[in-house]
Amino acid sequence: MKQKEDPTKPRFYIDKRGNWFQDGIKIKHRLTYLYNNKLLSRDDEGRYYLDEGSGKLYIEVEDTPFVVKMVDKKGDDFYIILNDETVEKLDLNTVNINHENIPYAKIKNRKFEARFLRPAYYEFMKYLKKEDDNYFIMSKGGKHVLKKIT
Repeated sequence: MKQKEDPTKPRFYIDKRGNWFQDGIKIKHRLTYLYNNKLLSRDDEGRYYLDEGSGKLYIEVEDTPFVVKMVDKKGDDFYIILNDETVEKLDLNTVNINHENIPYAKIKNRKFEARFLRPAYYEFMKYLKKEDDNYFIMSKGGKHVLKKIT
């Protein structure tokens, strides 16, 4: 006998590495994956959803829907490559570090937050300095202290 699906459980899921799943199956088709990322929004309660015009499809997100895959330093600026294949200039004022020392940054005009994946983390950490229990980065003659989040 087939079990009934829970109508309150979202059909879409994004894991902490930015992988999308629909009904438990990983979305591997590149254009579908990119299209879903493009349509991603948040409601007033902070819930993530897709809206293709026929209504909102809510998404369960393990950590953040976007992840930083790579960091590139050009002069005094840092650029990040996200899982949706876009490149953004990193706003150092939005970077913070959680209790596991994983960096996060605000992206997409500060609309979303992105978790740094391990390769991006290692590249970014090359430029950080540690003072007492705080990390900071020097850029454009200024000291940017990374906020800690718990």
